[in-house]
Amino acid sequence: MGNDFYRKLGASFLNSAGVIYAIERVGSLIARSHEIAALYEANMFNALPETHITSFFDNIFVPILAFLGMILFVYGFPKKIK
Repeated sequence: MGNDFYRKLGASFLNSAGVIYAIERVGSLIARSHEIAALYEANMFNALPETHITSFFDNIFVPILAFLGMILFVYGFPKKIK
């Protein structure tokens, strides 16, 4: 397994962490918009929705995949030989 394999594996881990985070973020924003629409429909203009907007550390897989991806990506670059 050469350095190119580790770079590709690291990049795929970083991409998968980004995709998982983006999907969760979009899902939470859709849920929040549904709550806001329901509040407006019920004429409750002063109430705020209680939906939790996801952060980076809410899903344990996102920081783990990002951390492993960065380590593998950096490890995949060739080292200088003197």
